[in-house]
Amino acid sequence: MATELGPDRQRGLLSQFQHYWHILLKWKWVSFFFFLTAVISVLLYSFLVKPVYTASGSVWIENNPNILPFEDVQSPGADSSLQSNARLLQSRALAADTIEKLKLYANPDFKRVPEGTDTTRMPDDPIRKERLVQTFLKNVTVTASDRTQLVDIQYASSDPKLAADILNALFDGYIKMIIKRKYAASEQASQFLNEQVDALRSEIEAKEAELNRYGSEKDIMPLTAFEAPAVSRIAEVSSALTDATIDRINKYNTYNQLNSAPLGEIPNAPEASLIQRLRTEYITLNRQYVTRLATVRPEFPAMQRLKSELDAAKTALQNETQNLVQNAYNEYQAALQKERSLQGLLNTRKSEAYRANSNSVVYNSLRIELDNKKSLLEAILKRQSETDVSSRLEGLEALNVWIVDKADYPLKPSFPDKIKNTVLGILIGLAGGIGLALGLEYLNHTVKTTKDVANSVSLPTLGLIPAFVSETKLNGPKAEFSRILAMFKGEGTVQETQPPRSGKRTSAGTSMAGDPDRKGLEKKPHSPQIELIAARESQSIQAESYRSIRTTLLVSSPPGKIKTILFTSPLAKEGKSSTVSNLGITFAEAGKRVVIIDADLRKPKQAKLFDIPSISGPGLSQYLSSEISPEDITQHTCIPNLSLITSGPLPANPIELLSSERMDMLVAYLKRSYDFVLFDTPPILAVSDTMALGPMADTIILVARGGQTPIPALRQARAKLDSHKLKCLGVILNGVDMIDEDGYYARQYYSYTKGE
Repeated sequence: MATELGPDRQRGLLSQFQHYWHILLKWKWVSFFFFLTAVISVLLYSFLVKPVYTASGSVWIENNPNILPFEDVQSPGADSSLQSNARLLQSRALAADTIEKLKLYANPDFKRVPEGTDTTRMPDDPIRKERLVQTFLKNVTVTASDRTQLVDIQYASSDPKLAADILNALFDGYIKMIIKRKYAASEQASQFLNEQVDALRSEIEAKEAELNRYGSEKDIMPLTAFEAPAVSRIAEVSSALTDATIDRINKYNTYNQLNSAPLGEIPNAPEASLIQRLRTEYITLNRQYVTRLATVRPEFPAMQRLKSELDAAKTALQNETQNLVQNAYNEYQAALQKERSLQGLLNTRKSEAYRANSNSVVYNSLRIELDNKKSLLEAILKRQSETDVSSRLEGLEALNVWIVDKADYPLKPSFPDKIKNTVLGILIGLAGGIGLALGLEYLNHTVKTTKDVANSVSLPTLGLIPAFVSETKLNGPKAEFSRILAMFKGEGTVQETQPPRSGKRTSAGTSMAGDPDRKGLEKKPHSPQIELIAARESQSIQAESYRSIRTTLLVSSPPGKIKTILFTSPLAKEGKSSTVSNLGITFAEAGKRVVIIDADLRKPKQAKLFDIPSISGPGLSQYLSSEISPEDITQHTCIPNLSLITSGPLPANPIELLSSERMDMLVAYLKRSYDFVLFDTPPILAVSDTMALGPMADTIILVARGGQTPIPALRQARAKLDSHKLKCLGVILNGVDMIDEDGYYARQYYSYTKGE
């Protein structure tokens, strides 16, 4: 009995559906391209592949026609089942005969003919001949059902006329094979009986001459009462000898047919007999082996097992056939022994009559023997006439096999089925696109949510910076394929957007807070740029996220305990510089005196973010390498309470400068002069500058980008900090997809906030 789903279960299913739907949207272009590729590939294949036409026909096979009145004439289906006869249509011998009859070895529509090949006759090369046979059998399909006596046959070819001609030739060859196979034994029996008739006629002529000569010489008189029993005994033995001779001839005829019959072809064998079951099994295994041999090598284990089964079936069939032949031979020997025994008894009776010196007994014995010879000749002549009729049936059509439907030219191709292939391509494209999207999401081992951060490095997430909804560069096809490339390269692909360069400073140290024409901070609604967004778009959800992180940092420790904060990231292009600048703005908006130090002496960015020319004043590298004071390198920005120390000219030995005593002196001075000192440092896994500055900072914060930073890279960064005994306060996750983090309603709120 079905039960209704509870509200919690319904919400869970809806959440799962939304999760998978979001994954499809996330990889929509990859899925779409896969779908498009699958459909186009199937359509191209369907319209460009060479069409195949299938000719069809049917044959009626009747097991017991009972047309002839004498029982010994073999019917073409009486000794095997419908399945056995149907399998003859797929025999290699019939295939070879059809190929030779139609000269298919010279037909390029059947198989490509190598240059220089003699096309006037069947090739002598056994390998090429076998390939022709395999090509033929591969296109033949035979369907037989035990419920009916109809067998459906099909042949496929790229030429409709050739397909019909081959199938009709196959029918003709099948009929001839049936007749030839079934009446070969009758021809041998007829030849044997002709020899027996000739011998008997010679014997009868000799006996008649002897009887006439003996009767005239002895002037034979009628038998006396004393002589009658002797003649009667001779007559009985002679009659028994005649029956024994007929039995011996029949047994020899049966043995001769069995001994000359093909493997498993036993005349008059019942359908359910062991020999028929073994033959059916052997034919089935042989066809399977020959079919697979065209695509699988013989040394493969599956082929070796099939070959072993085939050899075992053949051995069993040979053994059973040999047993039947041996039994027939034993019966023939027994009949021959019986005939010889009766012949000896007859000779004994005649000798007794001779010893009795009775001319009448001898004469009548000769007459009785002559009559028996005539009776034997009459029986053999009858047998001979029947066998002759049976053997001459080879020139007639098969009595129990006839063609119901001959093959006509097929009008439409059977392959490819364009409609079916199109539907199949759409299904494959849909299933493959969905599977590819789910697989890519599974293979995407990057930090995407706060759960990933907690599970990978056991650090708290200090805050999330949402990604832009309208940032088309991050949602287009190029970005999706870039994410795939990044997954296999293990590096980021999203570039930090450069800020506008239109803003101008009037002079170093002059604030632009009161200037209404601050072009560097000119608001652009829904602008997909994260740089200085806390001042440029103060109502955006990104700016609010930075203010939330500021609040977390302010309340996470007693006032004045954490003043110097070092920001770093595992890899490049994680949004670290933008995070430092925006957090500096939010701290300044809260009334805190803040200074940002661009400690990345390799690829500095803070001067560009705040649109400060690099030649406006000395920077950090000049302070560390000369005797200037900290006041000389501190510059005011357009944000009140926010100052900046640029990197200055790039030195050749940055790590030595950052670990010098003057750097310690600078940090000490700044801690006395400002409420917060924010360090922008290079990626921790790229260089060791962070390790040199780490002991001078009160804490370290890692910045990672959602969906880009690999989890192993974040773990290595945490391990590197731990190995140097540096305290990491937590992780700021930048560029987060809020649906991954909080579900569908987070995106709704996100979009609503942006609209305000």
